[in-house]
Amino acid sequence: MLPGHTRTPSQILGELLAGHPEAASLQAEASHCQALARSSAANVGQEFIATQAARLSYEELRHRLDPRRHRTIHFGAGLILLTVLGAGLTMLDVIELSGLLGGLGSVLPALAATAVWLTGAWLAALASRERRWTLVLATIGGAILLGLLLATLHGFEPRPDWPAVSEHVRGSWLFGVLVGVFILVLVVGAGVLMAHMECASLFLARRRWHRARAAHEAAVQTEQEDVEAASVAVEAWLGLVRTRASTAAGDGEHLVHETVVLAVALLESGRPQLPPPGRTG
Repeated sequence: MLPGHTRTPSQILGELLAGHPEAASLQAEASHCQALARSSAANVGQEFIATQAARLSYEELRHRLDPRRHRTIHFGAGLILLTVLGAGLTMLDVIELSGLLGGLGSVLPALAATAVWLTGAWLAALASRERRWTLVLATIGGAILLGLLLATLHGFEPRPDWPAVSEHVRGSWLFGVLVGVFILVLVVGAGVLMAHMECASLFLARRRWHRARAAHEAAVQTEQEDVEAASVAVEAWLGLVRTRASTAAGDGEHLVHETVVLAVALLESGRPQLPPPGRTG
C-alpha cells in the first residue's frame, strides 16, 4: 500500500478477512444466525396461517353443530361420566338378573342390557335435540317396559342347585322395582349428559386448533431466540469491522460508515468477491 493512499471499504474488509484469524468465522456465524432468523420468521408465518385455518375450521363446525352453545360438557369429561354411569347400570342389571341366571351367568346379559340402556339414552338425546317428541316418548316407554321386565325377572326364585344367597332379598318384588327405578334414574342421567356433551368431531377439531396454536407459540419462541442470537453474532462481526476500519481510516468517519454498510451487505448477500487487499480502487 502506497503512503497516503486511502483504502476503500472493500480493501479494508478484504484485508480483515484475509489477515484476522477470527474475521471469517465471525462473518460466517453472523450470516448463519441471520439465515436461521429469516427461516424461523417464515416458519412463524406458516404456523400462524395454519393456526388461523384450524381455528376457523373449528368455529365453523361449532356454528353448524352447536350454534347456541348448548353442549357445554367437555367430551373427555362426559366420556368419563358415561363410563361411570355404564358401570353403575351394569351392576344394577347384574342385581336384577342374578335371581334368574345366577351371579356369573348374569354378567353377559347385564352388559347387553347396559348397551341397550345407553343406546336408548342416546336415541332419546338425539331425538330431543331434533324436537322429535314422539320418538322421545317411545324411547321412554320402552325404557319403562324394559325396567319392569328386569324387575319381574328379579322376582324369580333361583333353582335348588344355585347358591341361596339372601333369597329373601332376591325374591322381593319391591327390591326389584327399587333397583329398576335406580336404573331408570341412571339412564335419564346418561341421556341428559349425552344431550349436553360436545360431539367427538368438535372435540377433535378443537384439539387440532390447540395443537396448531401450541406449534405457533413454539415457533414464535424459536424466532425470538434466533433473532437474539443473530443480533449478538452480527454485533460481534460489525464490532470487529468498525475497529479495523477506524484503525485504517483514522478520523474518516465516512469511510468507517461505508465499510460497515459493505459488511452488512456481505451478510445479506453471502460472501461476495472482494478485491485483493493490495489492489487499488
